[in-house]
Parts: sequence; structure tokens; C-alpha cells
Amino acid sequence: MSHELRTPLNSLLILSQLLAENKANNLTDKQIEYAQTIHSAGADLLTLINDILDLSKVEAGKVEVHPEEILLSDLVENIEQKFRHVAEGKKLAFHLTIAENLPPQIYTDGQRLTQVTNNLLSNAFKFTTTGQVKLTIQRPTDKEWVRQPD
Repeated sequence: MSHELRTPLNSLLILSQLLAENKANNLTDKQIEYAQTIHSAGADLLTLINDILDLSKVEAGKVEVHPEEILLSDLVENIEQKFRHVAEGKKLAFHLTIAENLPPQIYTDGQRLTQVTNNLLSNAFKFTTTGQVKLTIQRPTDKEWVRQPD
């Protein structure tokens, strides 16, 4: 099963990367951006496929976390690139904000953070028909950390 999924996806990744490189210098900036978005989404999909195919690790409780330094500006740039065209296509406002009191980078599992963020935003755009989708990256308040009794 993995071969059947990975082979066409790898072709998509290679071709989108070639387009994004624009060696013939015949693409517009927007077309290059679209090729980069296709490549990025394809890479995310490949990671997800690998995770699904490795489900036995999850069932065995052996999911590995790979923490790394993540620049918040890179995270926001990737989100912007991936979802801006979705917002435009649905005629929705799309706002991304990073609180000023945050450090420029965080230490976390970048793959998992990207996967969760992509899932949340995909659902937000899927179920929002008018108005806006807004993502704010901020520290939780003390009140948000306290568990309320049931």
C-alpha cells in the first residue's frame, strides 16, 4: 500500500519543486508561489501518509516526538502561503497574529505542530461560509491554565 501512495506523491513533489525553481524563467511570481504551495502541501501529505502507515507505533504507544527550534515567523509564513488562496477563493478575511510578548522561536515537534495547525485551519475554512478565519498565536492566560471543576 505504501508504494501505491508514495510513488504518485513523490512525482508531484519532484515536479512541483522543478516548477518552483523556474529554471526556464517563464513563470510569474504567483505561479512560482502556487508551485511552492503544492510542494509544501505534498510534503505535508507525505508525512501524514508515513504516519498513518506507521500506525502500529501509535497503537503500541511508541510515537516518537522530535522537538526542534521553530521560528514563529516561519510557521506563520507557511500558514499564510498555504491558506491565503483558500481564503481568497471563499471570499473570507484571513488574519494571522503573533502576540508581541512571545519569543521569536519555540521548542516543539514542528511536524506535529504543523499537522495540528493545518487540520484546525482546514476545518475552519471548510465550515466558515462568511466573515473571517483568525489565528492568533499567544501565551495562554493564567485563567486558561486552571482546570475548572466538573
